[in-house]
Amino acid sequence: MSSPRLTGRLALAMTLSRARGLVLALILALALAPAARAAAATNAAPAAPAATGSGGAYQVEIVIFRAVEAPMGEDLSAPAEGRGFNRQIDSGATPPVVYRTLEASQMQLGGIAARLRSSGGWRVLAHAGWVQSATDWPRHAGITLDQLGINVPGLTGSVYVERGQFLHLGFNLHLGENPTWSLSELRKVRFNEKNYFDHPGFGVIAIVSPASRNPG
Repeated sequence: MSSPRLTGRLALAMTLSRARGLVLALILALALAPAARAAAATNAAPAAPAATGSGGAYQVEIVIFRAVEAPMGEDLSAPAEGRGFNRQIDSGATPPVVYRTLEASQMQLGGIAARLRSSGGWRVLAHAGWVQSATDWPRHAGITLDQLGINVPGLTGSVYVERGQFLHLGFNLHLGENPTWSLSELRKVRFNEKNYFDHPGFGVIAIVSPASRNPG
C-alpha cells in the first residue's frame, strides 16, 4: 500500500506533468494559429508543391526542445514509428547540400524559443536555421545534426527535406541513453507554415521557406 507521502508526491508529479502539457499547448496554439488561419482562409489547400523560388533552395529553421522532467504514464523509450519513411530511413542516396547557415536576425522562431525557455517546463536544446537543397522524394537522405552545427550532448539524428509532387519535411532524432527517446516522422508541409513534430518527452517546431542559394 502506498504511503501518504508517496501518494502525495505522485499526485504532485501528475499535476506538474499536466501543467507542463497545458503550457506547451498554449505555446503551440500561439505558434501555429497563423498557419491554421491561413489554411482555413484557403479552404484547407493541399500541401505546397516542391518547386522553390528562383534560387532553387529551401530555408529551414527548427527549434528542438525537451521536457525538464520526463512525463509520467508514457512509454518514452518505445521505438519510433517512422511515419512517412516507409521503413527506408537513410537509403544511401546522396544527401542534400547545405549552402549556408542563418544568423539569429534572419530567423522566425525566436519568439517561440523564448516562450519555451520561460515556461519552466521545457528546455530548448537547439535553435538553428540554414539554407539547403533537397533530395527527390522518397529517397530519404538526410543531413545530420552535426553537419548543421547542432552539437547537443545525447542528441543525434538527421533532418530531411524532399521534393516530389509535394514538399516533405522530416526528422529522425534520438535523445539520451538507457532509455533513448526517438522521434521519427516525414510529412507533407506548406511553405512558411510552422509544423510541430512531437514525442511525449521532446519535440521539434519547424518552418520551411523558399530561398536563394546565395545570400542577398
